[in-house]
Amino acid sequence: MQKLIGICLVLLVCFTACKSKKKDLSGEEPVTVEDFIGFFQEVSLPYNIADTQINKKLPDSLLISEKIFKQFIPDSVLKNDYTQKVSPKLYALGKISDKDKETYVLVKAATAEKQVGYILCFDKDNIFKAAMPLVRNNPDRNKSVTGNIDKKLTITTSERRKAPNGQNLYKLNAYVYNNVGVFTLIKIESNEVVIPKEVYNPIDTFAKKHKLSGDYILNKKNFVSVRDGRNEKRLLFFIHFEKGKDECTGELKGEAVFIKPNIAQFRQVGDPCILQLSFSGNKVTLSEVQACGNYRGIKCAFDGTYVKKKEPAAATKKKK
Repeated sequence: MQKLIGICLVLLVCFTACKSKKKDLSGEEPVTVEDFIGFFQEVSLPYNIADTQINKKLPDSLLISEKIFKQFIPDSVLKNDYTQKVSPKLYALGKISDKDKETYVLVKAATAEKQVGYILCFDKDNIFKAAMPLVRNNPDRNKSVTGNIDKKLTITTSERRKAPNGQNLYKLNAYVYNNVGVFTLIKIESNEVVIPKEVYNPIDTFAKKHKLSGDYILNKKNFVSVRDGRNEKRLLFFIHFEKGKDECTGELKGEAVFIKPNIAQFRQVGDPCILQLSFSGNKVTLSEVQACGNYRGIKCAFDGTYVKKKEPAAATKKKK
């Protein structure tokens, strides 16, 4: 009888060990989202990571293959730091569980030149909801960059540098995850002097043959620039605004798809923002169908009506 009990205990230990063994995520075999999240080791709060830490080499045991990563995380998470032709190595840094709510996983993406730490949020049903960069490597010796997550799950990114006159300057942004599915900016602190500068329009020189293409403006710092898309059903746009006594700002560049003859919408996978551009006569009206807080301050929104700027008349040759 004792021998039988001993055998059962051994089998139970083996079964428990096999069940608790983490899946290897460095291969190509599909895994479940539970396996993906379970691969990350729990970390304690507060959690801090500096630019000097993100560039350190990590063991291959923490590797996540690109195929498995993309099984759960949309391409848009990495596209601001890495082009489609670049495939960074991906490592599991850790996870933070908010009981019966969200789970946050920390991932490092790395190439020889660039290393970035991201925080990814999954809801209570293990569905991916949002992501944001936490820290990047920094080649500037006069500057230090840090990411922090405190016990209340407030995420802070901070940058400190020494000015030529010896003054210590800093910039600090604080974010929280909200139930809309975005990391919302809730606080900005800085002792740097703000120097006004002209807004750079990244699509200014693009083609504008479409009947709705052009520049719709209020002034130099509040405008909607529209350019030709890949086809007649699409438009490229760039929006910049600065308004209110708090100088609340917003900026967004993207592609809008027509859902009606004169109504186009911006939306992309993994991004909760849905922005609508409604054209009427020589005007365009902006409206947020769904929150676009990642692209603007918390006290303002993408809204308002902008008037199309008249194109200069084409020069004509004088007859002899």
